Amino acid sequence: MSTTPTHSFIAGTLVLATVLVGVVARVGNQTSAAAASGSSVRVAAPSSGPITFTGTLDRTAVLLGKDGLAHIELVMAAAADKEVRQARRPTDMVVILDRSGSMSGNKIEHARAAVRELVGQLSAQDRFALVTYANDASIVIPLSAVDDAQRIRWLDTVNAIQPEGGTNMSDGLDLGLHLIEGSRTSGRVPHVLLISDGLANQGDATPEGLTSRARRAAQGEYMLSSVGVGTDFNEYLMTALADAGTGNYYYVHDPRELAGIFAREFGAARTTVASGLAVQIEPGAGVRVIDAAGYPLEATANGVVLRPGSLFAGQERRIWVTLAMPQHAVGEYDVGRFSLAYGEPPDRHVLTLSNVPRIACVADPDQFYANVDVDAWSRSVVVEDYNKMQEDVAREVKAGRRDRALGRLQQFKDETAAMNAHLGSAAVTDQLDGTSELWIDIDGAFQGPDQEARQKELSKAASAQAVDSRRAGAKK
Repeated sequence: MSTTPTHSFIAGTLVLATVLVGVVARVGNQTSAAAASGSSVRVAAPSSGPITFTGTLDRTAVLLGKDGLAHIELVMAAAADKEVRQARRPTDMVVILDRSGSMSGNKIEHARAAVRELVGQLSAQDRFALVTYANDASIVIPLSAVDDAQRIRWLDTVNAIQPEGGTNMSDGLDLGLHLIEGSRTSGRVPHVLLISDGLANQGDATPEGLTSRARRAAQGEYMLSSVGVGTDFNEYLMTALADAGTGNYYYVHDPRELAGIFAREFGAARTTVASGLAVQIEPGAGVRVIDAAGYPLEATANGVVLRPGSLFAGQERRIWVTLAMPQHAVGEYDVGRFSLAYGEPPDRHVLTLSNVPRIACVADPDQFYANVDVDAWSRSVVVEDYNKMQEDVAREVKAGRRDRALGRLQQFKDETAAMNAHLGSAAVTDQLDGTSELWIDIDGAFQGPDQEARQKELSKAASAQAVDSRRAGAKK
């Protein structure tokens, strides 16, 4: 039986998930031993509230004259005790739904069903609004609380939505965000969910204009998540909108998945423990922040800040930050300070990692490898390096560049295998063996009469999987 790139890709994803579970299990056992012996490179910020903030370096040395790269895993976690779980926050949920002509058929059918299910989950303390957009945008259901009579009227309104026209996403965002911003009430959790299946082609269709609108959510310290349906939307724009709005991005191949996504986003919003997360990184002298799980990095006076959104009860979010350490002179260097701010003004809290170990630049390769935390390095490879490569591959596939996609995969394999020859991580060995699935997917996407469609599907599936894996714990 032949397999499509997507089927093969799912198999590869299961392999990767199995490997990651094994890494976490091994690390859990070995970290305890490291902490007992005093050799752990994990540090924690003092905390007396429901939020904890920790960091783990994957090495305490870089090699003279090499790339100087080091990783630190930042973990933000919210308490999951009984009291927190039972504290359901009143939520303002605004859905901005694409009803352009391309949404006809099962897309609009399942979108309507997803909205109906969401309406059925609302409590008397919640408020809901529905904005639709095509050639223009309209408020189909104003932001308001629900009762039994209102619920019936809303369901009739949702059932009457029909697809037609173009895709004026900017007007949809303007109306939806205005509903939130015009009715903010203390103690309520605002949340916006944007759905689209195509390219913005009316109104302000520029990526700059659309992301600037989404950024209003970050400025207002609420979340805007985005959902791309099918294979004809721009996944990089939809990811950028979610990033700008400090929310989540979803790729939906099967429209039947919409109801589950709506439920997860609503469930996370109503159990929010900490909103407006902001990770401030103040790197040491000569240190540069290269990446942070793909999140946008905003320059500040002393470094950069990234805004990963909110934390719901029991949530644990993990972000790998890649640093370029000084590597031109032997010596020890301060990594810097890492702070997590959260909460709504004026009740804003800050947790700081101020005792991160220094990283040495050494000339002796044996000394360098001896200062690599194999468990942390394994996680950084399986979670961060692999999925950053997968994002790069997805872009090459989308652009129709088979050889460059395979070349990027081969580069990852060669560089990782060379490092692992010294460190001997079984998890990394397993992960390298699993890359054959991705290789088959890439090669297969450039064969046969339907290769353009297969490339679209593979690029979207691979990029979405990579984003989710690099941002472990971001979704409920």
